[in-house]
Amino acid sequence: MNAIKTPSVSRKSILEFAASFGVLAAAGSVTTGAAPREGVVGAWSLVSFDVDEKGAPAKPRFGEDPVGYLLYTADGHMAAVLAGTHRPELKSPSGSSSTEEQRTQALANFLAYAGRYDIRGDRVFHHVDVSVFTNLMGMTLERQFKIEGDLLTIRTVPPEIWGSSNILVWKRA
Repeated sequence: MNAIKTPSVSRKSILEFAASFGVLAAAGSVTTGAAPREGVVGAWSLVSFDVDEKGAPAKPRFGEDPVGYLLYTADGHMAAVLAGTHRPELKSPSGSSSTEEQRTQALANFLAYAGRYDIRGDRVFHHVDVSVFTNLMGMTLERQFKIEGDLLTIRTVPPEIWGSSNILVWKRA
């Protein structure tokens, strides 16, 4: 009787294969070369948000002390809210008591979007469902990232929201 040989498939090889497609398995903590989703899950507080123009010193995008949160859930949802602390007063709900210039400046120093995310290697992909900038809705924003201790550093890559690369540093909240 001839025995049928089946290929040996390890748990690690399955996870590596899944990670190559941005699909991360929920079981175990096998190192696959791709950053595990568990590493980014949680709330992150904005430390700095700098414009990165090649050959020029970094300059703050939203001023010296930007504020914001970046949230990643274990089931693949994300939300980002960032703002400059020097924004002019904008009263809710419509902002109609503010001048047009105040509304423009308040919006120019604010960013918010949310959707789903997935991770492939050192890249996180934000699939935008809702945004203060309606042209971002339906887009996927690719970001290069690294985690060192309690810090998450994200570098934007094209397509850029403001036309230049940015470096954002977040601290685990």
